[in-house]
Amino acid sequence: MPPKPKLRKDDIVEIAFDHVRKYGWEGLTARYLAEKLNTSTKPIYFHFSSMKEIEEAVVKNAMDLILKYTTTSRTGDPWIDHSVGVVMFAVEEKHLFRSIFDEKHVEVRKKHSVQVWSTGEESLTDHPLFKDLNDHQIEIIRRVRWIFTHGLASLLNISNWQFEGEERLIQAIERISRAVYNEFKNDPDILMDKISFQKPTPGKLADQKSRARPNC
Repeated sequence: MPPKPKLRKDDIVEIAFDHVRKYGWEGLTARYLAEKLNTSTKPIYFHFSSMKEIEEAVVKNAMDLILKYTTTSRTGDPWIDHSVGVVMFAVEEKHLFRSIFDEKHVEVRKKHSVQVWSTGEESLTDHPLFKDLNDHQIEIIRRVRWIFTHGLASLLNISNWQFEGEERLIQAIERISRAVYNEFKNDPDILMDKISFQKPTPGKLADQKSRARPNC
């Protein structure tokens, strides 16, 4: 049996992630990775069956980074911090944001976004704004706020809007979050038909959450 290559799987992912972080997906090939690692492509395909598998590993690492952004305390309010974190990720990690929110990587992003969404949900367990709301109200409020968050993140990522600093961002997110909360806590189904939200039914809530979470 031939000896296993000394090149570690994590070494390959690290180089790939660094490339996407700086330049996006363009130019990321097995030959490029081999040149950067001073090896042939053989050790790369020893660890990975295809470039698609390497791209999936990059997306996972990017989602892990988003999780760090969304759990970083900036205001002391985890609900606000989550949204601010997503936008700051889009501002500071422009190529990563564009790369993981493209059409090609939808499914793998969905797979790894579950932890980000679930962690945000757990952070609201003792939140005073949400303690008297039911699961359906909370889910809809979070989804609607996510539409705003992702839209703002996308606009700032492509510099369509000028980023005026974290303090101004926090102020904007606090105001929008408050408006969303006040509007949807009493009538969570107001936009059901327009944005394809399905009202959870008893016994199916957990399953629907896992299948229909936003692609955060």
